[in-house]
Amino acid sequence: MRIILAIKTRRGSVAVMIGGIVLALLIFFGAFIKYSTSRQYATKRLNRVLLAREFSAALATLACQHLREKEIHNRSGKLFKSLEKPLLTMSASVADNIVFTPIINKLIARLESANSELYELTWKVGWEVRKADFKSVTAAYPREKTGLVRIPIVIEYRAPASYEKITEEYIYTINIKVAANLIPVLSRFTLYVKDARSGEDEERFNKVVSNDNGNLVENAFRPWILKNTGRNDAFPANFAEVLKSSRGLVYLGGGRVNLGISRGWSIGGGGNYGTFAEGFHLLAEGRGNGFYKTDDIGNMALLNCETGLSKTDLNNPDSISWYDLIKSGYAEMSAKTSMFKLYGTDNERSPTLVFGDAAARTICGKAYRESSENYGPLPYTYDDNQFEDYKTAGGEDFDFSYFMNKYSDNNGGATLSRSKYNREYASCLIEVPYNRALGYIITNYRNDRPLDAGVIQASDPLFDFISGQAVSKGFAEKIPPPLSGIYDDIQDLSSMKALLEALQNKLRNLYQSDTPDITLAPGEKLLPALQKRRYLDNGKLDLNRWLRIKAPDGIVIDESLRLISHGGIILDEGNIEIRSTVKADGGNFLLNLVARRGNIIVDGGLNGELDAALTATGDGSDVGQVKFAGNGSSSPITVKGNVAMQRMAAGSLAGYCARGVSIVYAEDLAALPKDTSEDRSEQPLLMFSFDYPRLLD
Repeated sequence: MRIILAIKTRRGSVAVMIGGIVLALLIFFGAFIKYSTSRQYATKRLNRVLLAREFSAALATLACQHLREKEIHNRSGKLFKSLEKPLLTMSASVADNIVFTPIINKLIARLESANSELYELTWKVGWEVRKADFKSVTAAYPREKTGLVRIPIVIEYRAPASYEKITEEYIYTINIKVAANLIPVLSRFTLYVKDARSGEDEERFNKVVSNDNGNLVENAFRPWILKNTGRNDAFPANFAEVLKSSRGLVYLGGGRVNLGISRGWSIGGGGNYGTFAEGFHLLAEGRGNGFYKTDDIGNMALLNCETGLSKTDLNNPDSISWYDLIKSGYAEMSAKTSMFKLYGTDNERSPTLVFGDAAARTICGKAYRESSENYGPLPYTYDDNQFEDYKTAGGEDFDFSYFMNKYSDNNGGATLSRSKYNREYASCLIEVPYNRALGYIITNYRNDRPLDAGVIQASDPLFDFISGQAVSKGFAEKIPPPLSGIYDDIQDLSSMKALLEALQNKLRNLYQSDTPDITLAPGEKLLPALQKRRYLDNGKLDLNRWLRIKAPDGIVIDESLRLISHGGIILDEGNIEIRSTVKADGGNFLLNLVARRGNIIVDGGLNGELDAALTATGDGSDVGQVKFAGNGSSSPITVKGNVAMQRMAAGSLAGYCARGVSIVYAEDLAALPKDTSEDRSEQPLLMFSFDYPRLLD
């Protein structure tokens, strides 16, 4: 009996134990299910956080692309206006929402579809510019700066298995550089040549042969015509105003150069002048009564009258009469004029200030006059026989016996030798300061002594340029104010290498790197490399920055380019060849091409327009040149920018200068340093280069 009771008690304990275990398993399983569910929820939520961050990165990249390709090209837009300001006048903060273009919105829609786990996804993207995020690059151009553009992004989506809205906020930053598309000092010149002589004599540029009207007679050489300004306002009467104006300047260094002025007689007397006429350099514009008195001998006045140079027209009595005055000494020299029309032509005048030692050459016909009966020309004499013939009454061609007698009467009976006569009194070619013409221009060609008219003050440096004293006083070789304030250690106009090095230093401040932005492999071409980096698309070039290139084979522009922003390309070494046109598309954009140790060669077969600034420098005799290949019979090209070079190499004029060129100065390049106004500052030349966005931690 006791045994049976013991068995029943044992079975009850086992049942309790089993029940307890089952209950514990149920509790554990319930907890495990709850933990697993919670873990899965957290994992899903974490996954969505990561997905949201990835989505925000995609939005930031698209925002950067939108700002670079759309907003920054809107020069009246809020972003452009905030970034173009000088650093000191920037607002503390400027912000706006980004409204993407339809194309980008389609891309975002595809991203949203790919992120379907972000339920009920919404987002908002903007930009913000803070003054505190920027620092200046150079004091000379206060709008140049480096800094950040902030991209705030807000993303909302529904939590998994919940109606809860989750908001994620991100701040991305984009490094941006704001730089001016100019080379300080050099860009201020329509034409800059550090060494125009290149070891040759001062006559080297007198190659052009034209007729009395200023049209070409021979095609071996065609002139370079400069248009230094597009404005028709009067030329300033003081030095400071010339420098403040937007007209391009000219520098021809390397020593004295004589530039023959082309004759500019109108065709048929109707005011229709030849293509290269330059009569406006002279008193009375080189036509009409342009006599001016130089001295007196007793009651006899000595007179000068000038005209330009030309190949004598044997069918024109006026042309022959001028030629006869000087043919015995200057026949060959009187027939050739300069390759450079630095002030433009009679048809499109564009006077400026020429630095260096440049002289204008003309025929100076000399004469004497005492009364309406006693007057006559004073021709140059070739030899003693001719001299004796001319000073004898009834000379074969000329008779200046009255002049000789008066000279003797007023000098105690002293006779005048042929050498002294030719040197001091005879008609000849004369070289006068090239800037002398500015005096006639300022006084409207009516004053034979413009510097005595009181319009130009004797204390003003412009007076020295016009009178020819600028060289002796050192003004002609010095960087003029306010450009002289850009650098403390560079004050000479001939310091081209130092000026280019200063540009490099500025770019280092902008881009914090000595490494070229693009290094081309041997055989690799420039334009495909630009296209690969998204600077070039379907012929449209959008650099919007300075770009430094290293290319062992040099670079070639062999496709037509349309500029949709400013851009600068600096080639470290080698030549830049231009075989196709470069033209601004819908704006005054400019491609700045710099060959640091090489040449820039414009192809002889290229016609049309180059909206470009061309600068070549270097230390060797074969580099540092801007060459326009071809001969004078080729069609000239128009450069709408400026040209600066180290030298015009000896022996290269026929192959690389003879073709001629029209240089139309891009007046925005005349930006005044340290100017905070919009009309004369670097503002129209600004470039805005964006890096890729980074998440701000």
